Order: sequence, then C-alpha cells, then structure tokens
Amino acid sequence: MPALLIVLAAVLLTAGVQDKRTEVVPKRGDSVAVKGCITGGTIGSTDTEVRDSSGSYSTFVTYRIAGDKKLINPMKKAHDGHVDVLIGTLKSDLPETNSPRSKRLGNTRITIGVGQQSRTNPGAPQSMPVLEVKQIEHTGMNCRR
Repeated sequence: MPALLIVLAAVLLTAGVQDKRTEVVPKRGDSVAVKGCITGGTIGSTDTEVRDSSGSYSTFVTYRIAGDKKLINPMKKAHDGHVDVLIGTLKSDLPETNSPRSKRLGNTRITIGVGQQSRTNPGAPQSMPVLEVKQIEHTGMNCRR
C-alpha cells in the first residue's frame, strides 16, 4: 500500500509540472538557440528555442552550421561530438510541424515518409535549414553514439 501511495504522489507531481513553452515554428531571420549534437558542419536538435521567448520547436532538425570562419572552423574541430547550445540567426525556413506528413498528438509526433523530394531531381538529398552561428555555449556533455 505505501508503494502505491508513493507512485500515485509521483504521478500527481509530474502531471502538475508541465512545460509552459508553446510550440512555434521559427521563421527565417529569427534569433534562436539550438541545443544539440554537433557533428562536423551540422547540429542535430529537438530543442530549438526562439530567443524572444515566444516559444520553442521540438521537431528533430539537422541544421547546417554557417557563420564567421574564425568562430566556425575551430568550433567544428573542438566541439565535434559534443552537445552544445548554438545561438544565432535562422537563414532558412524550417519544416512545418503539422504538415500533411507530420502531426503532433499530445507529446507524440507521427510522421509518414522522410520529407519532400525535389520534383526536378528526385534523387537529390533533402536540404537542411541553415543556422548562422553568433555564439556557442559549451555544456560539457558528449553525444551518445
């Protein structure tokens, strides 16, 4: 019986604590903070936050990293395989979260397929949104591999 009460109390406490950020799709030109795994010239993330605190974007996106070579080149070498926060400006639009291929139901996202293919060249790789990095915040964590 005490174990049941502990489990019930834990469920009630976690149900009361919810993330207050709203799901928004950042647009080109927005200032964002992206927390994710840096691999070469990309960062893969499910945690993109619009810097004006209007919301966050939790769909997995692989961003292509761009910016000043004095910042980017050493970062690519020194932070490869690290989970870090990149702060910068979005230089291209992100995929919509509720597109015909993807739908969010509560905390679950259901996606069909792998993305829209180019009509002129169906074999072309899917393009990545570009993040122009202005600043990096090191978290001290490594990516799981």
